[in-house]
Amino acid sequence: MPNPRQLALQIQINERASLNNFFISKNNNKTIQILKNILLNSDKGAQIFIDDQDSNGKSYLLQAICNDFSNSHNSSIYIPMKEAINLDPSILQGVSQLNLICIDDIELINNYGKWQIALFNLINECYEKESILLLSGSINKLEAIPDLVSRIKKMEILKLEAINDDELLKATKAISKNLNIEISQKNMNYLINNSKRDIKTIFRTLSQLEKESLERKKSIGLNLIKEVIQNS
Repeated sequence: MPNPRQLALQIQINERASLNNFFISKNNNKTIQILKNILLNSDKGAQIFIDDQDSNGKSYLLQAICNDFSNSHNSSIYIPMKEAINLDPSILQGVSQLNLICIDDIELINNYGKWQIALFNLINECYEKESILLLSGSINKLEAIPDLVSRIKKMEILKLEAINDDELLKATKAISKNLNIEISQKNMNYLINNSKRDIKTIFRTLSQLEKESLERKKSIGLNLIKEVIQNS
């Protein structure tokens, strides 16, 4: 069930996202295990920064964490700064009362002084109320007021690494299975070899293929894959 505050902010979340279907590469096994332990134990006051410089799935990961946490009868919210940055920072008021707060693409507040102050205050409020706070983005791209940068750098920083090339096919198969779409291995290899080789691009392509397949009521063949890649 979507969180009422999530709906009030008119921010959509992928309701199918879950850690159970998040492909865990060898490079990210330790990071995901740490996050699972925090959620399993509901570590009060935990503050984590997920450092993902190359679009390795942080947005899906945060949404998955929110969904799984809410399914355990806890309150959570996912705030993507790509959308929230156009809203007034006052939307963060009272958010610290939730059990889990996930904020994505933190570096987008670089040129927004009011947002920087609001986030700094939220970090302190979450610490006082012992809410779990997960931030994500590229820490090297963060250019904000010194107090905020200092507070973020004191958090536990977990890196989300790129999936190795030898794991891309396995990851693509896993995503296809979760989306309940069928693609032959030959066509899957074409998709991988003709797309940008990162998990975010592959997930977006597969999601679009799912949509087109349902709308056109046809199976996913090579021509449709070529069309989606060309238009992406």
